[in-house]
Amino acid sequence: MKILLLNPPAEKRYIRDYYCSKSSKTNYIFEPIDLLMLSGILSQDNDVYLCDAIVDRMKPEECLKKIVEISPDAIIWLSGIVSWPEDFRFMSLVRKKLNFISIVSGDIFLENSEDILKKNDFIDAILFDFTTDDIVKYLSHEFGNIYNIVFKLNGQVVKKEIRRAKREEFSLPVPRHELFVNKRYRFPFVRHKPFATVLTDFGCPYKCLFCIIGVLGYKYRTVENVIEELKYIKKLGVREIFFADQTWGAVRNRAVEICDLMFEENLTFGWLCFTRVDCVDRELLELMKRAGCHTIIFGVESASEEILKKYHKGYTREQISKTFSLCRDIGIETVGTFIMGLPEETEETFWDTVNFAKQIKCDYYSFNVAVPRPGTELRKVVLETGLMDSAQQTMDQGGKFITMPTKTLTQKQVNKLMRKILFDFYFRPSYLFDRLKNIKSYYHLKTSIQQAFEILKTVIGAK
Repeated sequence: MKILLLNPPAEKRYIRDYYCSKSSKTNYIFEPIDLLMLSGILSQDNDVYLCDAIVDRMKPEECLKKIVEISPDAIIWLSGIVSWPEDFRFMSLVRKKLNFISIVSGDIFLENSEDILKKNDFIDAILFDFTTDDIVKYLSHEFGNIYNIVFKLNGQVVKKEIRRAKREEFSLPVPRHELFVNKRYRFPFVRHKPFATVLTDFGCPYKCLFCIIGVLGYKYRTVENVIEELKYIKKLGVREIFFADQTWGAVRNRAVEICDLMFEENLTFGWLCFTRVDCVDRELLELMKRAGCHTIIFGVESASEEILKKYHKGYTREQISKTFSLCRDIGIETVGTFIMGLPEETEETFWDTVNFAKQIKCDYYSFNVAVPRPGTELRKVVLETGLMDSAQQTMDQGGKFITMPTKTLTQKQVNKLMRKILFDFYFRPSYLFDRLKNIKSYYHLKTSIQQAFEILKTVIGAK
């Protein structure tokens, strides 16, 4: 079977993967992890093609022409709350040109998937876990023994059980990195090219109320399976890795083993990852540093102890400060990510968070707007309190537009605060000097300049 993995074309640079779609705030476009993982699973018995119209900046007519030339038997494509109207229009057009099995994945389908399937004849199935072989069974018409898919069969919608993992091990075929690695993917904290994305687990064991990843359950790949992939990537000449796990080190002994094996087997990459401030300590950080880790992205979220507690973050301001200090001492750069505009947010908590961000001395900062994603507890809260209409489906955490007000601030006020924060924060002379001082390569310099330009455009153009 000829299978096309498709990231559809769009006017803007959209990130649509891992049930968390958004517009690119700066110039970054990273590998769609759903398609990457499926590339290995599907390549066992099929011819797999990739068309990423976002990174290749393809116009709809160019993308359509390429799809027609490939003439796939099945297309697995991505959509999301940030881009679904464009995506649906395009795929409807593709359906008029070709006859194929249409399978989609994305955050917008985590609610009302059956209704969406009934109303759109260009969608045949919706996938809810891109790390299993359920998709292979579906394409092989083994309908009686599959899960994690909603699909049409003989004109009827069939909803199979969505099985959420419970802290269990799994393995999968090594993804086809050669399809992705030479494209122009960019990530703001990567220092050298080529770089690759690796996912060593799926979901998250923590239950932050604004995040969809914890809803997916949690499972992790065997250490042997991860090392097999790293060895494969090394043969491709990859220099940097972005570990896309949402919480690196959630299973501590496993993280230790991976770091030890990377060092012992000379898997010499520079790398970065996401984790929590309560998942690392000095011992683990030193092992990560020895194994090549140069940057860690921490979800700080807010300076408000009340907000941290309400949204089940499970750590305190003191823990945040200690972990950032520890990283500085060891020599690992830090990125602090912050969620602004949660329902309890006030102008005072906005500025408290900004001042706290300066206090903990992150090397990089990422301020995002709260988005009530389908399937999250946050969405239930904002619908129950009337902060957002249930009919509103298009939203974006990147700050290009504000999805909802808070209990005390209008959307216009949130927008004004975000624009002021972005400009005042990112264009401080001291911050700009620190960024230039820490440039590690020409590629690092070029991407930093592009990021600054894109942030400025966001500040000027945010609505």
